[in-house]
Amino acid sequence: MLQTNVYLDGKRLKLVRVSKGITVRALASSAGVSTSTITLLERNERNERFHAPTLSKLARALEVEPTELLGEED
Repeated sequence: MLQTNVYLDGKRLKLVRVSKGITVRALASSAGVSTSTITLLERNERNERFHAPTLSKLARALEVEPTELLGEED
């Protein structure tokens, strides 16, 4: 059975952030991560598959459930 890995979906992250009118800088500050981390995540240049604390911080800062920021890696 093929198993997929769950990861943070950068497109979803950006969509949620923009829909809430939050800048990269504001999200980074609120979540306690760097602006470059947000940028890399949104571009899918950095995969937070195994870093659940970052996912939790971002979800909390965006006031969404962490699952709303997840996708599946093919």
